[in-house]
Amino acid sequence: MTRIDAEVAELPTDPGARLRRQRELGGLNEQQAAEQLNLDVNVVTALERNDFASLGAPVFARGHLKRYAALLGLGEEEILGAYDRLRGQFAQPSLIPKSREEMMPVRGRPRWAWLVGGVVLFLLAAGIAAYVREYGLRLPNWAGPDRSRGAAASPVPTPAAATLVPAAGEAMSNAGSTVQAPAAVPAGQVALLLGFAADCWVEIYDGSGKSVLYDLGKSGTQRSVSGAPPLSVTLGNAPAVTLQVNGRAVTPPVPPAGQTVARFSVGPDGSLR
Repeated sequence: MTRIDAEVAELPTDPGARLRRQRELGGLNEQQAAEQLNLDVNVVTALERNDFASLGAPVFARGHLKRYAALLGLGEEEILGAYDRLRGQFAQPSLIPKSREEMMPVRGRPRWAWLVGGVVLFLLAAGIAAYVREYGLRLPNWAGPDRSRGAAASPVPTPAAATLVPAAGEAMSNAGSTVQAPAAVPAGQVALLLGFAADCWVEIYDGSGKSVLYDLGKSGTQRSVSGAPPLSVTLGNAPAVTLQVNGRAVTPPVPPAGQTVARFSVGPDGSLR
């Protein structure tokens, strides 16, 4: 057996070990690979350990594998084929990363009543606070000198008739959906407001590679974030997302036919690339 045949025979068969071997041959450590991919180092570690369940739905794992293989000069089909052969051995992952599932405490049935009650009280308190900020606290003039029936009384707006306006960054419930008001854009940053018509995984990194948002956008909610441009954005279910950049509505790029993942960047002027 020649030296080349021996090296081929020794190649790992699983995608994670194949990526790790190629990275080490290229003289890169995990942190350097993560920086070039614009990913958290934990994602690179999960890929090399074949811990795909922690990355969420299979579409995210396949996307990360393709980018990593291209960075290391490996064939995408080779890595994705190895992933598909292993996939049958894994439990079907949820849309929520494994690390977030582990942090969710197990709640007994009686605690849900307390949780729902707490949410209702929070929304009620937020509405009262917003009303007081907008209109002030006005009390009836019970001891006023003019109590005649024909005297004109100053109208006092009631909470039912008032329009509750949330402060910047506050969230309020409206027709079953959570709405987050956009905050003022800090100097030198770009602000994004994302609305979700269906569940969608979102990854956003700023110009320095720092993670701005790495989470699941729930159906019927909005998320407001800002960061130093250019922002690198990945939407796992792009057709279900509406987008505003610095308060201006824009249309996210349309994914290729048969796909739902869209990747793009947002420049300092708010343009999409």
